[in-house]
Amino acid sequence: MIADAATQVGEPRKRDSDRTRAAILRAATREFGTHGFSGGRIERIAAAARCNIRLLYHHFGNKQALYLTVIEAAYADLRAKEAAVVLDSADPLASVEALLRFTFGYFEKNPLLEGLIRSENMMQGRFLRQSHSVPEAAERLKERLSGVIAAGEAKRVMRAGIDPVQLYVTITALSRFHLANSHTLSNVLGVDLTSADWRAAWLTHSIDLLRAWVRP
Repeated sequence: MIADAATQVGEPRKRDSDRTRAAILRAATREFGTHGFSGGRIERIAAAARCNIRLLYHHFGNKQALYLTVIEAAYADLRAKEAAVVLDSADPLASVEALLRFTFGYFEKNPLLEGLIRSENMMQGRFLRQSHSVPEAAERLKERLSGVIAAGEAKRVMRAGIDPVQLYVTITALSRFHLANSHTLSNVLGVDLTSADWRAAWLTHSIDLLRAWVRP
């Protein structure tokens, strides 16, 4: 039947379209994560994705929409993997440590996210203000942290009054600051902050700091 034939033709085209869109997103993530929004070039993204600029705009509309999609996809990946971290109310201190270990490792393995965050901060969060999905996902994280904090207070292993936002900002700061400033601090202090040994020691130090901060 004609309808069946059209479906058979349409399915490969959709797969090709999905592959092209995914290739553009990968290339755009590298470009914006390396050069920021202002320095990112659509021409380089199209070349890396092996498509023409017209096709890129067909999928994403314009540079601004592509950048926002990249930002949202990057945060979605972080939140999805973060959600797999077990935050167990039976052991609140271990849960907080597990989240720190995850966040520490995630940022180290995903330097392009650091680049995207740096770019967005330079623009005062211009594009994140347009996003609905990013803050919605963050609300779910705050709810999970609130549950761990409440359990920790009830078990008297965590002090009263810990704010979930402050807890997460603390975890993020311990996980990101040395990465964002590794080259300057290494040269100023004469210590290689990029070495595996230094970073392992910093993680141990960060865990000790976090546990000391949350305890009664």
